[in-house]
Amino acid sequence: MDTAALIEEIKTRPQQSIKCDRILLPTDGSGQAFKAVKEAVQLAAATKAEITLLMVVDYNQNVAAFEQVSLSGYVPAELKIAAYQFLADLMHVIPSDVHAHTRVEVGNPGEVILSVAEEEESDMIVMGSHGFGTFRSLLMGSVSSFVTQHADCPVLLCKGMPEES
Repeated sequence: MDTAALIEEIKTRPQQSIKCDRILLPTDGSGQAFKAVKEAVQLAAATKAEITLLMVVDYNQNVAAFEQVSLSGYVPAELKIAAYQFLADLMHVIPSDVHAHTRVEVGNPGEVILSVAEEEESDMIVMGSHGFGTFRSLLMGSVSSFVTQHADCPVLLCKGMPEES
């Protein structure tokens, strides 16, 4: 098929639309997570999607085993409060015409992100390609790699810092 025929065939195809009503935006506060916020806000504004801004508190990463036993839950409670405060501050970055709400969950970040995406029937997950995790693979972080491999919806990984364009 020559180029002209291919172009004509493409023109006759029925118009397709992409559904994007709900965007899950997991964040850990890293620079690339902030870049993801910027991208998700642009997508939500263009598609009128609602954003779920998610922060996962991973006690195993943030609190040593000795502290978990000796402090009787005090530090984990403070971590959750800090996460809620961080998300409340981040909500001020999201324009008022973009619908968004926050969630704080506890557990393994990759598994929790997938669980929340399913529960909220997310059409897309937008996240940074690397976060603050201790393990990083060469091309993408361990959490973003896990989410990309196991998500039932499209995943947009954002690289770079917010000021980079």
